[in-house]
Amino acid sequence: MGTMNHYETDLIEVRESAGKGLGVFAKVNIPRGTRVLSELPLLDLGHDNSKNLRPHDILNAFELLPRERQSFYLSLHSCSTDSFARVVEHEMKKDWIDIPEVQRTIFSIYAANAFGTVFLRGSRFNHSCLPNTHFSFNRSIEQETLDCVRDITAGEELTIMYPDVTNRSRSQRQKELDKWGFTCTCPACEDTPEGKKKELKRIELQKLDRELGVQVLIGTDMSFRQALRIAQEMAAQQESEGLAIRALAISYYNAAKFCLELKDTKMALLWAEKQLEVDLWCVGDDHPDTQNELKVVNWLRNAAIDSEYDECVAKWYHLADMSKEPCEVINTR
Repeated sequence: MGTMNHYETDLIEVRESAGKGLGVFAKVNIPRGTRVLSELPLLDLGHDNSKNLRPHDILNAFELLPRERQSFYLSLHSCSTDSFARVVEHEMKKDWIDIPEVQRTIFSIYAANAFGTVFLRGSRFNHSCLPNTHFSFNRSIEQETLDCVRDITAGEELTIMYPDVTNRSRSQRQKELDKWGFTCTCPACEDTPEGKKKELKRIELQKLDRELGVQVLIGTDMSFRQALRIAQEMAAQQESEGLAIRALAISYYNAAKFCLELKDTKMALLWAEKQLEVDLWCVGDDHPDTQNELKVVNWLRNAAIDSEYDECVAKWYHLADMSKEPCEVINTR
């Protein structure tokens, strides 16, 4: 677009990232838990409806943009996989090559940049399997937010994890990332002795994740004790890898839940407090999830003081949705 002024803030700037095109970099030292960006959608498609989008919805949303914002949109990186093109062909009743070039560009930009919808500055953040920043759609303010999950030094690139690939092997992670048209070269994916050590830990996390699912299905006191051990081990592995993202918060959540199943309120409180701490880094204190978690922590504190088991809190842990927010592209993934 000829200038990066639209991307720059007091904390971050957009500039060339070696081998990645453009990236987002810290202008100053940024403490963990700092919100570096809060942004309304560039292409307003309705975050809750993103799974049901059709190509015509994308075209219509683009046509409704003012000309300047259309120019911003067209300045973004574009990439479309064969599977994405096949979906568009089916919906448009045309071969990809017969679709007007400008429409193919609009679709390809959406495919490469959609996080539910498309965000102008958020689209400039590159991927890492060891991210230092977390992105989330905050329903309370109807904006995409990006918060630092560890201290970041001036000049360091800020990265996010595009799909949730925390507990997956390198080959599985890359298969997901192929949809964006690049090969990940982050420290967890590099072919070095250190990279291979990290890969072994990811394979172990995947194994533990599967074991956890089995123990939950069994649903006995013995299986809950085993599930608690697995959740604790997963959290320890994630901590050691510097994965202070919502996957770690979910491990803490699981540990708290299994403690409640075993009616150990004091230990449940310990894990719930750790979950809240990580989620405050990831999504901030204005996110509905952290507000609910704070209520639960307060309930648990009162229950722990009274040495009581709180059925209401236990029920919340069964009903709470701790699923993460994947990047969605018109039903192609």
